Amino acid sequence: MKKVRSDILIAVTVVLCSLVLLGALSLAISGTDLNRPKGLLTIDLPSAVGLDRQAQVRYAGIIAGRIRSLRPLNDEERVKESPGCSIRVVVEIRHPLPILRVGTSATVISDTVLAEKYLNLTPGPVNNPALPPGTILYAKHSANLDEVMASGKELLDGVNTLLTKNDSAINQAILDLKNVLENMKVIATYGKTFVGTIARKPWRLIWGGPVPRLPTEEQILKSDKPIPAPIPND
Repeated sequence: MKKVRSDILIAVTVVLCSLVLLGALSLAISGTDLNRPKGLLTIDLPSAVGLDRQAQVRYAGIIAGRIRSLRPLNDEERVKESPGCSIRVVVEIRHPLPILRVGTSATVISDTVLAEKYLNLTPGPVNNPALPPGTILYAKHSANLDEVMASGKELLDGVNTLLTKNDSAINQAILDLKNVLENMKVIATYGKTFVGTIARKPWRLIWGGPVPRLPTEEQILKSDKPIPAPIPND
């Protein structure tokens, strides 16, 4: 009889410990904080793309709390209270923070492209007065990956359209540039030949002497050398 009671006691203890561990694991995974929040903040956002309930709230990059709720602003709120915003977020502050001052703003960001987004509070200047109770903070608009890719596509489409419209002008400019570069190659070749000849024997300026046979322009342009200048060996 005692053995049966002992087995039952062990089984009940194991079950209770398992339930406690399961509850602790659930709280850890969900990010639930059992401490009472130290304060609430209301923040209006232009967009909450990628931001969900229980997302982190950080103060200058340090974890400060979590989002309690998100809801769309109605038309009256968008007109009278928060022009340019569409979403209202209520934030629970669960860690001690410095005094929030006028100029404090919020931004939806992420540390990497694939990381979860969070709401980051940027503190206002330290000389500014403290925010009055019940003040609504306004978040800066931050471009998400889809917006960046869409902007990049629009830019490429605009460049392609511009190139298509000015195709003949661009081709003519390339042709003109090619002609200028070819002329510069010829001039540089003759100049290099002259300087090389005089540098070896400067008296040739007065007394003369053999000079290298200069290649024709056609030979210079066909050469794979940048400046195919012949230098005399004497």
